Amino acid sequence: MSESLKNLAASAGVDAGTIEKVLGGVLSFLKTRVSPETYETIETKIPEARRIVSGFTEAEAEGSDGGLFGKVSDLAGKLLGGESGGATDLLGKLVKLGVPVGSITAILPKLFQFLSAHLPADVLKQIAAALPAIPGVDPAALLAAPDDTIDFPAPVVELPGAVD
Repeated sequence: MSESLKNLAASAGVDAGTIEKVLGGVLSFLKTRVSPETYETIETKIPEARRIVSGFTEAEAEGSDGGLFGKVSDLAGKLLGGESGGATDLLGKLVKLGVPVGSITAILPKLFQFLSAHLPADVLKQIAAALPAIPGVDPAALLAAPDDTIDFPAPVVELPGAVD
């Protein structure tokens, strides 16, 4: 495991196996939600990304039990207030691999900071747009993605006949 991943695990307060599961889950999730070019950038800039995603995919395949996965996804959906889709899929996969939901939401802010340190701003913006809403976690803020809604001061308009 690279030194930067060890540092990530230490800063998140979890063991290396847990950080690899969460990172593998997030990267695997992103692989299907960003362009191939963007994912290639992610894969080349994040230490050991290919190995981690491969390990996540293998672990997911080994433990694939449709009934159990369905129950885990339902549980994740209930914990997210009934939301379905991306967040449920991502959290459901991680919970299925033994990562508690509370740990996931505690790890994600550190993980997003880690990604911010390794990836260019345009890639971070695409990741922020691709990630699902997860209660208590704001990917756009944590990824330091550039904001398109910049407040500019109102232009000064001089009206004809106005007196100073």
